[in-house]
Amino acid sequence: MAEDVDYWPDLSDIPAEKRIVVHLEHPRLELDLNLAERLAVEVVGGESQRIGRVDIILTDARQIRDLNQEWRGVDYDTDVLSFPLGDGSRIEGEIYVSLDFAREHCRTYGASFTQEACRYIVHGLLHLMGYEDHTPEARRTMRAKEDLYLRRTGVNGI
Repeated sequence: MAEDVDYWPDLSDIPAEKRIVVHLEHPRLELDLNLAERLAVEVVGGESQRIGRVDIILTDARQIRDLNQEWRGVDYDTDVLSFPLGDGSRIEGEIYVSLDFAREHCRTYGASFTQEACRYIVHGLLHLMGYEDHTPEARRTMRAKEDLYLRRTGVNGI
């Protein structure tokens, strides 16, 4: 009989800022990893959520498209994918952010590359927390929260 094992080890003694890990896997583009971590900590704290472990993977369009095909059965590029991995008692999961998508779309939205990529991080975290964006009202709520956390961490001024 297999033992029940959590996906993540017990992290209760580790501070939240150490339970959010940002990985840069893009071959050419970069984002300030400290900024990404500070932003994620601000969102988790601002939403009063308990955190287990969250990995934020900054990657390229090809990996996002491959994940979209494999896990969602769709073949298109997107900005961010969130995969919840916990049991719901705390925030746990992986967030994949397309730095290519951010670079390509930032000017369309009147944002810098950093602002756009950081918006995707916040968006992915909000999805892990249960927020959805399937209706106009839900999209407005998510956008307002994204703006709030980008302002709080000074990303809007970048």
